[in-house]
Amino acid sequence: MLIDAHCHLANLSRLMPLSHIMDEAQKQSIGLYLSSALNREEVRLYQGLSDPRIRYSAGIHPHWEDCDLELEDLRQLCAAQQIWALGEIGVDRSGPLITEQQDIFEAQLQLAKEYGLPVVLHIVGQQQAAWELIKHYHLRYLVHGYAGSIQGYRLLAQANSWFTISERILRPDKAKLLAEILDSKRYLLETDITSMYVQPQEHNPLLRLLDVLEKVQMISGVDREELIAIQHQNYVLLSGDI
Repeated sequence: MLIDAHCHLANLSRLMPLSHIMDEAQKQSIGLYLSSALNREEVRLYQGLSDPRIRYSAGIHPHWEDCDLELEDLRQLCAAQQIWALGEIGVDRSGPLITEQQDIFEAQLQLAKEYGLPVVLHIVGQQQAAWELIKHYHLRYLVHGYAGSIQGYRLLAQANSWFTISERILRPDKAKLLAEILDSKRYLLETDITSMYVQPQEHNPLLRLLDVLEKVQMISGVDREELIAIQHQNYVLLSGDI
């Protein structure tokens, strides 16, 4: 089974109904979506769904202006066991002062520790600042969409972390980074799809995950079934969903 390890299905549902495109994707072996809620409206949408193919996380994004979630919202979701992870959370070179980002990031790390949840990380240009916090929290981390330096990757890889492979690193200038991630065998695949990324006449953007898989196979030479097996096993280890 293929897993889209980071996407925004609540946002995508503004543009198209989910059930039909998920059914079509399931015929292509895409069977699970780790989807992110970034505001209260999206949380309510996920709460209203009963589709076992969607597991959602929630978190206070470091700079997305439409994120209206607060720590108490997250605590309630944790206590009710409604989310599989905290996230996407982290630090970014854009947005508020880095000290402000670090404060809210650490508060959410503390919450993840309290409830024993994995963390979905959004780290852009602040790898050292992120590491200075996460090294104190021995949690399970999914670093989403990482496309930074190899040095930054190696730093974050010191944690109990997995990395998503996305279109961002399927470029010639990221070949060394992709090779290191593949060699680690601690990877999943993602689309990061939102309504904003859908192209005109694109009838099912969920199928982009197949493109990611095929490109990884072509670039790496790793067998397709091996890639699928590794990403599934990593999901089990990351989520504890045995």
